[in-house]
Amino acid sequence: MYSCTVPRRRRMMSGRVLFGAVLFGMLSFGITPLCCKAEDLSFADAAAEYMNISEIEESLSEMTGTEDFSFWDTVKAFLTGEIPFTVDGLSETAVSLFLGELKSQKKLAVQILLVAFASAVFSNFVRVFDSHQISDISFFMMYLMLSALLMNSFSNLAKMVSDTCSSMNTFMKVLLPSYIITIIASAGTVTALGFYEVTVLAVGLLQSVILKVVIPAIYIYMLVLLLSQLSEGDSFSRLAALLETLISWGVRSVVGIVAGLQTVRCLTAPAVDSLKNSSISRVASMIPGIGSVLDAAAETVIGSAVVLKNAVGMAGIFAVCLICLTPFVKLLSCILLFRAVCAAIAPVCEKRMVEGIESISRGSVLLLRVMAAVLVIFVILLAMIIASIKGG
Repeated sequence: MYSCTVPRRRRMMSGRVLFGAVLFGMLSFGITPLCCKAEDLSFADAAAEYMNISEIEESLSEMTGTEDFSFWDTVKAFLTGEIPFTVDGLSETAVSLFLGELKSQKKLAVQILLVAFASAVFSNFVRVFDSHQISDISFFMMYLMLSALLMNSFSNLAKMVSDTCSSMNTFMKVLLPSYIITIIASAGTVTALGFYEVTVLAVGLLQSVILKVVIPAIYIYMLVLLLSQLSEGDSFSRLAALLETLISWGVRSVVGIVAGLQTVRCLTAPAVDSLKNSSISRVASMIPGIGSVLDAAAETVIGSAVVLKNAVGMAGIFAVCLICLTPFVKLLSCILLFRAVCAAIAPVCEKRMVEGIESISRGSVLLLRVMAAVLVIFVILLAMIIASIKGG
């Protein structure tokens, strides 16, 4: 649980705050500030060692399964005004992932088609002899076989979504201490504490609501959809609609709580820190002889810290999107594939068989909503901090 790691994170944060204060003092007395040029990123390189970027890089390589993405190279690209990716590169990656997932799901699609067509042929053949009981038994056997295939595939999809949500929680835990230092240097302790509290709350909500309540509820929703097709009556459709509504409300509530708290924090905390910083700056500027020098140095340092904070935040947003890219593409490909299968068998198979196959597509849509909600939560956390803190 994340709560067990909070004391250790606070100790790490306190030590880094002390180092940040020393670094701020050194910069105020003439050390070269952050310069947004490709050939002069010495301050940024020093900050990388201090911010423990290696831990972030290692966690990202484990979560994404690739070492092609470098978090710090992305930060330096944003610092120099470059875009660390191209639309063509992203589209090629998405298309390759999409086609690869379709190929991996091809075997399952063929199995579902064979079971569905075999059920249609056998049911129609038995009905020739006017034996409805045998026809019903054959349908139940084929449908149970199909349900086993669908539940196995859906379990893999749900596990992928759960692992991705856990990976995003882990990434935010790793990024949080380092990113808070840039917020303290660019805004102040009130803003940093507010961001820390909202992020801890977001991670806790994801662990307690999304992973422990919403995803198991989607499992139950999937089972209810499959069970509702065993009888010709419409016995469980209302229950399925109720579960879908509750799941949607739960996901939206988590997003709304995090977004609302972050909005309140970003409207109040930066203003408080700005008032404190401006007061200190005015007092320092009144010192005879060196007041103007201190004021100019403080503005330079704060401006440099804001640039670094924005670059790290944008790199964090890009990393979160990269973590979600593969699950998003897999879910979209599964939704498209199973709906195509339903369209292919609809003219020849029973309606209940078609509805049973379509249930995995409906369950995958809910999983996709969960993934989108988790992505939106972390993007909001980082983007609002980036937008609310301006340079001095």
